[in-house]
Amino acid sequence: MINFRLFGIPVSVLPWHWLILALIGGMSIDASSREGLLLIALFVLAGFVSVLIHEFGHALTGRIFGARPEVVLHGMGGYAAFPNSRFSRLQSIAVTAAGPGIQLILAGIAFLILYFAPLPDTLIREFFWFLFLVSFFWALINLIPVYPLDGGQIMFSIMGPARRKLALQISIGAAVFGGAFLFLWLHSMIFPIILGFKAYENYKELTNTRWP
Repeated sequence: MINFRLFGIPVSVLPWHWLILALIGGMSIDASSREGLLLIALFVLAGFVSVLIHEFGHALTGRIFGARPEVVLHGMGGYAAFPNSRFSRLQSIAVTAAGPGIQLILAGIAFLILYFAPLPDTLIREFFWFLFLVSFFWALINLIPVYPLDGGQIMFSIMGPARRKLALQISIGAAVFGGAFLFLWLHSMIFPIILGFKAYENYKELTNTRWP
């Protein structure tokens, strides 16, 4: 595990964060050559930067509202924790939306650099291309209204506790249709599997809870 502080916020990076990013990169990059391994390393670095900035979008916004955040990176993503903090509904929506919001801004910056900066056709360009791809797609997928993804958390905050059953039903439907759409679009099972697991978690809560 790697531990450090950034802008006064403690950050922990678990080992499988690097491993999962490397596996994802290896699915589309040939690792049989030295150049391929270098490209996978650049993909991992771009993914780390993008996910870290995403979580700092949550963390820094939470700190504006008086929280003392902590950031943990694991698996494909991570989370920002706010021990002993409580947010109002609007504050919670702002904190949640800040993650994919700043990640989309990062994707826009990477896109502008790719197409307007005089970058040589080298590994630097490859890094910004990976940074754009990871930031853009991860932000969009996170905004699907599937709990506990950011989009699902925003939806639950808007609908409130009284409509949690309906929010769970919407979440399950969004996970199923979102997973099917992403499979047809990207021809990859990674995101359908993730969304399918989230749908199952939501289904368990829906069926195991006694609703009024």
